[in-house]
Amino acid sequence: MRIELGRRDVNKPLPFKDHSVDFVMAAHSLEYADNLTEALTELYRVCRHKAIVCMVLPYAHVSAHMVNPQFKQLFNEHSPRYWTRSAESVISQDEFVLTQNAAWSLHEKSPVDLRLLRMEFFYFPAYNTGFDRIELSLLRQSQMNVAYQMMLHLVVVKGTITQSELLQMKDTAKFEEPDDLAEHRKAGTERESRDQIFYLDHLDPVVEQRKAKKPASKAAVLPDSKRTDAPRRKKESSQRSSLSKRTSKKPKPSKSTTKSR
Repeated sequence: MRIELGRRDVNKPLPFKDHSVDFVMAAHSLEYADNLTEALTELYRVCRHKAIVCMVLPYAHVSAHMVNPQFKQLFNEHSPRYWTRSAESVISQDEFVLTQNAAWSLHEKSPVDLRLLRMEFFYFPAYNTGFDRIELSLLRQSQMNVAYQMMLHLVVVKGTITQSELLQMKDTAKFEEPDDLAEHRKAGTERESRDQIFYLDHLDPVVEQRKAKKPASKAAVLPDSKRTDAPRRKKESSQRSSLSKRTSKKPKPSKSTTKSR
């Protein structure tokens, strides 16, 4: 059985038997749940083992979302880590650069077991070009108004499943999605950003370490004193200061050589 979860369905019991659903489409609905844990528990109840759940959710780090009185819940890349007790994941660690937890699960007593297979972000026009995946990951986790929504594909786990099975599902499954997302994706690729409205200079050490496949020791903003280009920046700052002092001095009035008669 396949079901579509609407905004009116997330705050009441679902009229389906236990373990009877193979696929759930939950697009723009879970943000209206009064109690997210209860809504996910009810969804988990009706799903069979290895059922697929597609969620389209508002991304938390958007100023308009934070003040929307209709949104009861907000989500980011860490949300699915609270929906399982499993310490393993098939998602790249590059999507979670700014985290202090090595294990995947952030909720040891989660009442549901939803394993993330796929995660896609939809970005505001200024970020559709000019940044690679690692840079976008850093930007959306550290800045506001970078990504506006995310789509998750999760598998319901109610029995035994191996990590190799999850990897195979991730690599070979054809994931369904709402029709309108294809238009969002197409529009995003057609737009071009003329200027980068945010620069990643202060995150260069993290970016370079990630690109070199080396774990970052600290996913934090580095002060100028610890940057590799600190001497150059100090010299440039000194030159600007010196120039400012010279231009700020008033020129002395020149002596007139004409004698009055």
